[in-house]
Amino acid sequence: MDAIQLIKSDHAAVEQLFRRFEHSLARGGGNEQRRIARALVKELSVHAAVEEQLLYPALRATSDGVPPEVLQALEEHHLVKLTLLELEKMSPRDERYRAKVAVLAANVRQHVREEERDLLPRLRRRMDASELRDLAKALAMLKKTAPTRPHPASPDEPPVNFLTGALAAVYDRSRDALRGLAERGEARGREALRRGSESVRELANEGRARTRRTVRRGEAAARDLAEGARVAGRDLSRGGRSAGRDLTEDRPTVH
Repeated sequence: MDAIQLIKSDHAAVEQLFRRFEHSLARGGGNEQRRIARALVKELSVHAAVEEQLLYPALRATSDGVPPEVLQALEEHHLVKLTLLELEKMSPRDERYRAKVAVLAANVRQHVREEERDLLPRLRRRMDASELRDLAKALAMLKKTAPTRPHPASPDEPPVNFLTGALAAVYDRSRDALRGLAERGEARGREALRRGSESVRELANEGRARTRRTVRRGEAAARDLAEGARVAGRDLSRGGRSAGRDLTEDRPTVH
């Protein structure tokens, strides 16, 4: 993969995230929208950092003067970072959350169209295949250590952005790790609560089942006792009638 293919692959990944978000709107899943928005923040922050540190400087180096398209792209990056920063502080419950993502998608899609129409063809004309492959390797390596969150106030041009980007990346990735630990802890807590609730339900169900069995046994015992009492009463009644007849038959007749 050369540098142009790598950049286009990043563009495709971002577009897929936007489409996933748009599809999630019909389902109304706030948690899903939050997860996709977080992925967008990370993907776009990393992509902007590697373009500013390597791609745009390469375009400057292969041109006579600074291409105006590069300056415009940097301004578009700045606006995208501001939007990402605002989005990161919002919740899917906020009234303007979806509108914020829609505006972000429109701006990013326009930026991608311009970059693939103007900047990337310029880069292919100015670099040979070997140089593009070397640039791709450098971009891929930088993506592993680039900032994962937007920093619109930080410098976006070399050499200063190399230092500020490295510091921001350490900070961002530390925050990502802490958030990951917190979310895993929260997930484990929810799982423990779910299992506890299931255990309580199982105990309650078992208790109800035992109560039903006890009631059934009591009802059966009561029926048996009642049946025994009826049989005994019937037997006594028959015995009484038989004894009465015997007494009547044995009594002497008076003339």
